[in-house]
Amino acid sequence: MSLTRDEVRARLQHLGPEELALLEEQLQARLWQRRWDRWTPYPWQVPPDRIETLGWWLQLGGRGTGKTDGCARYMVTHVNGPPCDPRLPGGHRMAIIAPTQGDAAEACVNGPSGLKAHDPRVKLRQTTGGTFARWPSGAEAKLFGAHTPDDVERLRAGGNRCLVWMEEAAAMRRLADAITHSEMGLRLGSNPHYIASTTPKPRKELIELKANPKVIVTQGRTRDAIHLPAEQRAHLIAKYAGTRIEAQELDGVLLEDIEGALWSWVAIDKARVGAAPQLASVVVAMDPAATSTDDADEMGIIVAGRGAAYLPDKNGFQRQHGYVLDDLSGRMPPIEAARTAIKAYHEHRADAIVAEVNNGGEWIGTVVRQVDPTVNYRVVYASRGKATRAEPVAALTDQLSAHIVGSFPELEEQLTTWVPGDDSPDRLDAYVWALTDLMLASAGNSAAVA
Repeated sequence: MSLTRDEVRARLQHLGPEELALLEEQLQARLWQRRWDRWTPYPWQVPPDRIETLGWWLQLGGRGTGKTDGCARYMVTHVNGPPCDPRLPGGHRMAIIAPTQGDAAEACVNGPSGLKAHDPRVKLRQTTGGTFARWPSGAEAKLFGAHTPDDVERLRAGGNRCLVWMEEAAAMRRLADAITHSEMGLRLGSNPHYIASTTPKPRKELIELKANPKVIVTQGRTRDAIHLPAEQRAHLIAKYAGTRIEAQELDGVLLEDIEGALWSWVAIDKARVGAAPQLASVVVAMDPAATSTDDADEMGIIVAGRGAAYLPDKNGFQRQHGYVLDDLSGRMPPIEAARTAIKAYHEHRADAIVAEVNNGGEWIGTVVRQVDPTVNYRVVYASRGKATRAEPVAALTDQLSAHIVGSFPELEEQLTTWVPGDDSPDRLDAYVWALTDLMLASAGNSAAVA
């Protein structure tokens, strides 16, 4: 049975102050529960069943994937769960650390994905002891920055906590200090731990965290963030497709420089160019897979050119420069690989198709000549080990005289993750053959040309 507005008003007029206060509390609780139940998480926003003591739940995600949202939800759930220390008001004493204290207040508390969005009862309070997010129960989270030496000192004196939320950890100027000093105080309750949310950057601290067995990582991609406007997602993906920005800022990939790798992301990015100049020579280099099954290696097919003019390297010396123009590698049958290389040969007006034949690659010449006998085709034989062949080519990148035109993420990933001694992937091998043929073979560095 429903009541009219006048009937409701008449009943309310007969309630005393305590009854009205209780009714208001019940209505607020019902409203909060309704809002709480409406939230549907993305898969990467679902926390692990358990985080180890002094362990982490680390959300890596692209822009708009709700990393802050997921951590705010977790903190509210934590506050409403069993008390970590029953002696404390509300049972919980937590910390929120962001690049600046203002970021902590804006993003983690007041923002559309912050604590207030999940629990409107949260109040932001500034006291002589600092800035706090507080619940009616007395539970609190103190806000910290990690930008200045003063911020570090505040963290050093930050007190003991049961939960630490690190917001946009990769953007913190003093991330290492923030981890060190917050960990010193993470000792309330039986299971003190971290949660963290960030768009990744190749920082030493994040790489170490990802490798730590106590750190549970979830990862979200902008393309899968369906609550973002579809037009905005499509624009970002189209604009940055195939670039390092897409991998890091949209797909949430932590791009790492590997110890012992001959190429680094920093060197590749420094040498990267938007367009190639006039070229004196172009080759299509092929590194064949031994088979063409689904689990076979890729057929490495790289198009590269040598600049017509001598230009300065990073030390000011005039030298020739090489440019990677295209990466057409992939798993494909021999006939498709040959047709792909021949098409690139004509489109780029290449001087030759250069193919490595040590590893059962003799078939390339046969197939290429069958498809198009007009192609200038030659083979190269490895006369030295793979590391010896690759090192002078990697040095060209360090000298800023070997450039990637635009971005080829799969090739760049192979370059930056291969360590001499491991089996070298085919994109990398084709890249090495191309640059060797264009810039180093005449000096006898690493190939014999037939």
